[in-house]
Amino acid sequence: MKDIKVSVIVPVYNVEKYLSQTLDTIINQTLKDIEIICVDDGSTDSSPNILKEYQKKDDRIHLIFQQNQYAGVARNNGLKQAKGKYVVFWDSDDLFHKKALELIYKQCEKDEADLCVCAADNYDSQSNKHIGAGMYLKRERLPKEIPFSKQTQTRYLFTFSTNVPWNKMWKRSFIIENDLQFQDLKQANDAYFVMMSYYYADRITIVDKVLMSYRINNNESLTGKASQTISCIYNAYLNIYAELKKQEDFNENMLQEFHNKLINGILYALKIQANDESFSSIYNLIKESMVNDFDLPLNEDYYYNKNDYMMLMDVLKYSLNEYLFNEYQKKNINNKLKRKGMIYKIYYALYYSRLWKICGFIVNVVKLK
Repeated sequence: MKDIKVSVIVPVYNVEKYLSQTLDTIINQTLKDIEIICVDDGSTDSSPNILKEYQKKDDRIHLIFQQNQYAGVARNNGLKQAKGKYVVFWDSDDLFHKKALELIYKQCEKDEADLCVCAADNYDSQSNKHIGAGMYLKRERLPKEIPFSKQTQTRYLFTFSTNVPWNKMWKRSFIIENDLQFQDLKQANDAYFVMMSYYYADRITIVDKVLMSYRINNNESLTGKASQTISCIYNAYLNIYAELKKQEDFNENMLQEFHNKLINGILYALKIQANDESFSSIYNLIKESMVNDFDLPLNEDYYYNKNDYMMLMDVLKYSLNEYLFNEYQKKNINNKLKRKGMIYKIYYALYYSRLWKICGFIVNVVKLK
């Protein structure tokens, strides 16, 4: 094989239902000078056999088998064997545009980038439909000049994209020089790797095209099993914060950016919990520890997303039962608004605002006259 341009590292765990479809989108990439390192993480289904069959058909596929240690360790082990100039970490149940590697590779070469991020969408497994998803590349948070880095962009350095690794390409030498590794966590093992790479990178570039699709409505995915890993995301952010505080050029602007990323990520983790025990555990963790652990300012103007700030304040203010009751009331009101139409929307808007008191005061004055 010629010099390997890109190493594609794929952690695999019990994805027999989707693995062949994903592998087809990888081996048919228009960029041919690649290696495909599939790391089976102790699968108990037919995934290992599927990998072996594909290896027979394509000699660019290399297989690693390990005991179940989760995707972070699998990616690290794949990285140890990678030889490409650039590296991507693709999931074994997602779909990839046939020109994805070619376009991202060319952009990296053109801009001499340490890291490239592209747009992506979601793919619904049940409806077989692609759904737009702007969070993977938030265009409104990109600077005018690209490539960029923390020297030119601090406000949205951590929040212009999510922490997923699969819509990004890294220069392998950059990973080695900065000793970047995925954490050995069951979930959120990618947060440290991605966010620290944003921080260390001298040149971050962009491909503003949807080149891959994240599979949703898949209960076997790591996100689908979020309730089994309630402390992972919290511990991941603790490690990131500890590392950032060691950096001499970590300033107040970057701290604000980190805090915004933090509360958005932690509150999202709370929202997706699927059982009472896990919800209660992460709720209490936020309520009792997060402000002190991360030195969080309680100032509305400090946060980009006002809904995130309001939700944080509710968690800090209310007991778990009070919080759930308030959310139940909000849901009931929203349902009524949908049924009753515009008149009731105006009524409730007035009722829950100071305007209602003003209106009442005016009516009483008129009556007195």
